[in-house]
Amino acid sequence: MSQIQIKEEMKGVEGKPETVRLIIEIPVCIRDEFKNAVERNGKTMKDVLKLYMQKYIWKQSELQRNRQKRRQSIG
Repeated sequence: MSQIQIKEEMKGVEGKPETVRLIIEIPVCIRDEFKNAVERNGKTMKDVLKLYMQKYIWKQSELQRNRQKRRQSIG
C-alpha cells in the first residue's frame, strides 16, 4: 500500500477531553506483526501508539524551540 489514509471521528463529553478515532489503512501483515510485538511486551496497540504520538509531538516541539534559539543567536 503506497499511502496511509486517516479518517477522524470526533467524540466529546462534557468534563472529559475530546477524543478522536483514527482509522489507518495498512497491510494486514504489518498490523499483525506490530500487534504480536506489542503483545509480547505486555502492552496494547492503543497504549503504544498513544505513547508514540505523545513522544513525537514532544520531539517536534523541542526541535522547533531549538530552531528558534538558533535563529535568535544568528540574528
